[in-house]
Amino acid sequence: MGFRTGAYASVWEVKEGRGNTMSVRLSISRKNKEGNYEQDFSGYCTFIGNAKAKAEKLKTKERIKLGDVDVTTWFDSNKGREYVNYKVFDFEMANGSTGQNNDTKPIKTGALDDNPIDGVSDEDDLPF
Repeated sequence: MGFRTGAYASVWEVKEGRGNTMSVRLSISRKNKEGNYEQDFSGYCTFIGNAKAKAEKLKTKERIKLGDVDVTTWFDSNKGREYVNYKVFDFEMANGSTGQNNDTKPIKTGALDDNPIDGVSDEDDLPF
């Protein structure tokens, strides 16, 4: 799968970056023919804009789904070396949450009798 829009990644470290950015160490794995996972990408990515604000709330071992991403390279002729930059402009939590209170569901208010299905307040609460 690799580093691309829509890829799922594991967060391993979050720290302040340069300027108005966050530096996040991510890894992305894929399943091989034997059914085992192999690491496809591992590295630090620069989180910018919307992603920076959301990255401040990330914790180690959380899973995210990459949104808008960009990969650029530049060659330093003095050092004879090529550099690769990974930038993330947006992402979402892999479980669909906002990253705030990942383990709790929102509290619903209102009378349960308003719903015609045996007092169930929302279709999301149905067991099927």
